[in-house]
Amino acid sequence: MPHALTHKLLLASLLLAAPRVFPAEPIRLATHLQPPLSFTRDNGQADGLAVQVVDCALKKMQRPYTLDFVPWPRAQWQVQHLQSDGFFAATQSEERDRYATLSAPLIPYERRWYLLKANPLSPSSPEFKRQARIAAFSGSNMDIWLRDHGYRLSATPGNSEQLLRMLQSRRVDAVLGNSYAVDALIARLGLQTELRSELAEALPMGLYFGKSFLAREGPQFLPQFNNALQNCRPK
Repeated sequence: MPHALTHKLLLASLLLAAPRVFPAEPIRLATHLQPPLSFTRDNGQADGLAVQVVDCALKKMQRPYTLDFVPWPRAQWQVQHLQSDGFFAATQSEERDRYATLSAPLIPYERRWYLLKANPLSPSSPEFKRQARIAAFSGSNMDIWLRDHGYRLSATPGNSEQLLRMLQSRRVDAVLGNSYAVDALIARLGLQTELRSELAEALPMGLYFGKSFLAREGPQFLPQFNNALQNCRPK
């Protein structure tokens, strides 16, 4: 009998000493309304080309997450101030690199110039930088890129539709925009006959994870996420 009791006590002590396994806390992600990359359906469900890739990768990792739709500057601010763990879909910048780390690409991406077809200016001409009044939406890398490269940045509205309305009304000569979002808007608004575009730059878009989040997760998290992305990108 004492022998049996000893075994029970030993088992109890081993159970107490064993590490507890708790469900992983949901990863807090932020994005913005930018169809077809990220948007909500009528039933409130998140969807979009970038959302689908992120959802696929995190499901492969069996990691729950939440997704907050906020204005784009706010999405980045939330990661800076530890209110979110990551934001997407984003291109690389030195400012973002200070507080977050970019994942492997989610989807390919083109940054394009958009002008009225009647406008004779060409983005490749030397006088374009000196003469053209340019707009890009607030909080985007395009906003920063234009400033850094000496363009006449005249306006920074809050979304891509406002950019096109400014272009239509000739308040600006050209806008620099995300081709996914702007091309979808041009089709929805029926502006194909009025506007033309030229490629400015081809860049990858990824998910920026906050450095504080990655430090908590450990060095294995980002490689695992990047590996999970491989079979989740659109073909």
